[in-house]
Amino acid sequence: MKKGFTLLEILSVLVILMIVLGITGIIIKPHLIFQRTRDLKRISDLNALEIAIKTYISATNTPILGPDGRGYGETNKTIFISVPFDKEDKRNLNVSGFFISQVSSTNLLKIDGNGWLPINFSVLVYPPIHSLPIDPLNSYNLKYFYSYVFKRASSTFEINANLEYERFKRGGSEDKTSFDGGDNLDIFEVGTEKTLIPNDLYQ
Repeated sequence: MKKGFTLLEILSVLVILMIVLGITGIIIKPHLIFQRTRDLKRISDLNALEIAIKTYISATNTPILGPDGRGYGETNKTIFISVPFDKEDKRNLNVSGFFISQVSSTNLLKIDGNGWLPINFSVLVYPPIHSLPIDPLNSYNLKYFYSYVFKRASSTFEINANLEYERFKRGGSEDKTSFDGGDNLDIFEVGTEKTLIPNDLYQ
């Protein structure tokens, strides 16, 4: 004689499953896992860019870190950002006296000087990077994007990213922004001169 499950037994199992999933959701908090994963990518990306630029500088007799007149202290000092203008056009903005530079989505990741970061890594026999990384969310309006400023006279630079995982932010148990050597305690900064990018860019 075959015996199946009664409706009451099926409902009981479903209720138990819903309770377990609810408790798991409260304990694990999936959105925090996504925030942490995105931030780990941001930290990894900026560290990779820092190494790539330092490699380019050391391997080039006359490194060109950006277009003429666009460096820190120059006539048209500029912040280069990873958000393409065909997604959010911010090229008319002025942030603390800095112009904003953007490229199209087509050129965004290029390493030949036409990408969002204006360095031609392709002049090296063995380029230290093969594609420019961008922020996982990559939105100026949301304030999650990568930014770059260079100083020609000293061949120095700064690259920044805004982190979202609370434990990685100032005062968090895994604070990444307060101890990176930069002048902005709320932003993750890398580079050889971490005072170039204005602190109000991500506000």
